[in-house]
Amino acid sequence: MRLLFLAALAKTLHEVTIGLDLAEQLADAGIESHFVVNPDNEDQLRAAKTPYTLVEPVLGEGVRDVVHRVAKEFRPDAVILVDYLAHWMTFRVGYKTDPWFVEELGLPVIPIDLYDLEGTSRRVEILGRTMEVDDNLLRMPVQLLPVPMNRPRVTDSGRGLPYRANRTIRPSTDAARERVRRALGLPEGRKLLMVPTLPWQQLMQVHAAEPTRELAARLPRLLAHYLGRLPGDTHFLLTGPLFDGFRSLPEDRVHHRPDYTAPEYHALLGAADGVFSFHLPSYALERATLADVPGMLAVNNHPVDGEAGIARLDRELGGLTPEVRAWLADHPGPLPDFHMWPLRWNEVLRPLLDANPFTDTLARAELLDERALVDGLERLLYDPAERDRLAAARADYRDAVNALPDTAGTFTEAVRGLGIDG
Repeated sequence: MRLLFLAALAKTLHEVTIGLDLAEQLADAGIESHFVVNPDNEDQLRAAKTPYTLVEPVLGEGVRDVVHRVAKEFRPDAVILVDYLAHWMTFRVGYKTDPWFVEELGLPVIPIDLYDLEGTSRRVEILGRTMEVDDNLLRMPVQLLPVPMNRPRVTDSGRGLPYRANRTIRPSTDAARERVRRALGLPEGRKLLMVPTLPWQQLMQVHAAEPTRELAARLPRLLAHYLGRLPGDTHFLLTGPLFDGFRSLPEDRVHHRPDYTAPEYHALLGAADGVFSFHLPSYALERATLADVPGMLAVNNHPVDGEAGIARLDRELGGLTPEVRAWLADHPGPLPDFHMWPLRWNEVLRPLLDANPFTDTLARAELLDERALVDGLERLLYDPAERDRLAAARADYRDAVNALPDTAGTFTEAVRGLGIDG
């Protein structure tokens, strides 16, 4: 069997890594794969020794001809959409073409669904504008649900099939951790907190509409204040763009890695004592669960509009710190609630987190609750009881993930109803 993977999203490792992981698991069953990717991800494909074709948004509608040519030459049995939502967004917004030109290939189309969209809203924010993702997924016979972050169970309709993603992610050995920490120049005995950001988040400072643009620029300043309150032997591993707000952190305790390969990223993650993420989906938090590194997720569930909104939030959180109050007062216009900083995506991500055992593996906090957030991070890094509690939750979750059927078997089930010889 041959599969054509479409993973053209730029400025992120997440989607291509998900696709490559699936392709590598299926290769054990004799399935061949070819990828269509953005040049940003070429190194991943080259390192994996997986055939690929490069496309860029400058092609516009010409991307359709490229994909048709690849399909004619490679002769796949099916097309895999690596992240249904990203596929729709990339071609609709980036290439300004109909994402469903793939149906013109006359092949079965199998989406990988990172958000269990069958059970959530499809309303998302893109560049500050609210859009509704096409509902084609609801008419497709089957979807593949990578775990984590999806729930490790078949969806109620039976069309969503979970499978164990990232099978190669394991806890780092003590020796591997020490090698990475020495390479970073981390003094012995210090705690290392990983704080990931992404290139597209930095682009939002320029290309998004307000309030997204302001939120992209301003939140790091507040977060740097929080991080600065952690004990003085806490060091910060900043992976991705260095936002101006983070430049106030003590220079001798900041380790910045703007660029990395997927293996390098996983090695950095495995060497950390904790991960702090303020957006979903989080590549770092997903892999931290499997790498046995504790993580905190902080999002904002409280929209704030003016002095009345600040007063209401003060009551809801049991008192705002002066720094948070000043940051809110200085924020131009209303502050939205958000899960995918600096975008919102609340209607997609809130339902995904609900009754999801993945969330039990994490410490969680409200982004504007300074006391709870800073205390939670400090306990995650320094409190043995809290670290043991989170470690037990991660172990339980990994047991549930490892109990999933073999991925090749799940894929065979997925294609059985599509008229493909699995």
